[in-house]
Amino acid sequence: MLGFTSDSVLDFSGLPGSRQADGANAGLAIQFGSTGQEKFQPSPLDPSWVLEGNPTARGLTLAKAQDGQFSCGLWDCTAGKFKFIYFCDEMVHILEGEVIVDDGTGPRTLRAGDVAYFPEGLTTLWTVPTYVRKYCIHRSVKRSLVSRLWSKAAKICLAMVRAKPIARSNPS
Repeated sequence: MLGFTSDSVLDFSGLPGSRQADGANAGLAIQFGSTGQEKFQPSPLDPSWVLEGNPTARGLTLAKAQDGQFSCGLWDCTAGKFKFIYFCDEMVHILEGEVIVDDGTGPRTLRAGDVAYFPEGLTTLWTVPTYVRKYCIHRSVKRSLVSRLWSKAAKICLAMVRAKPIARSNPS
């Protein structure tokens, strides 16, 4: 929820603690960060997703792989209720506050110390009573066009089967 999309490309050479290695590790570097950092940037929610209140979200990227498909950061949000659609896999560790999340199977409350995994494509309902701060890890897997089309076709077929029962004729 850092405003990260699978098409985002960021340069992390300027992140605090980033250093370039030489020799066998040329081009590779350890990226350092801290969950105590406060240099958040606005990370506004899609206005059409906001259902109640005026939640203000902020984010901070702590580290990101060179290919842009794996990253971690901090995110916080003030009180409100909103829909959120995951455009990549996300693992969260709640650091402060609480949030009630619902993926359609019933609400679950996450508090400081709790961990949860949200798979790419999942639509959830988030209710933040007062404030929540989380550490998050994002993973975006680039799939081939054929794989994406196959998945989309399977979802459409499944939705059609669920929406309309198959009529069976009785042999006479």
